[in-house]
Amino acid sequence: MNTLILYLDQLSDGKHQIKHGIHFCDVAIVKAAIDGEDIDENEYFKDSLIYFDELKKSKLGTGRYLIFTCACGIAEDCGWEGVKVEINDTIVCWKIEMWNETLQYFFDREQYEHEIDSMNEHLGRCGLPLEPLNVIFPENFSRSM
Repeated sequence: MNTLILYLDQLSDGKHQIKHGIHFCDVAIVKAAIDGEDIDENEYFKDSLIYFDELKKSKLGTGRYLIFTCACGIAEDCGWEGVKVEINDTIVCWKIEMWNETLQYFFDREQYEHEIDSMNEHLGRCGLPLEPLNVIFPENFSRSM
């Protein structure tokens, strides 16, 4: 079983970040660690951002969700076509197909939903705009798998 931890990077007071050649400041960015490893350190995720609206929707049920997008907001620029999310009573499974490889993660459903709910509450108190604000979905995106 994998462990998902969500945290908020608040880029204010001179703090900034550059992803995919884009300079981010005076914004908040949802970040994640899987099994204690910051996903920004993983080659598949380094130029990507979490699209929190889709991550929240992923709690609703099995389907495809655009949980990650390119930092520019155009998902296909980084090869993102969505994450296949399968949910049962106790487990949430992510299947991510990138560059002819499949990444697969299994999360405890209760812990997964708790992380998302906690982040949602934290964002409500943050006071900074959340990036990405606008996302362009892949041309042939479909929720069904």
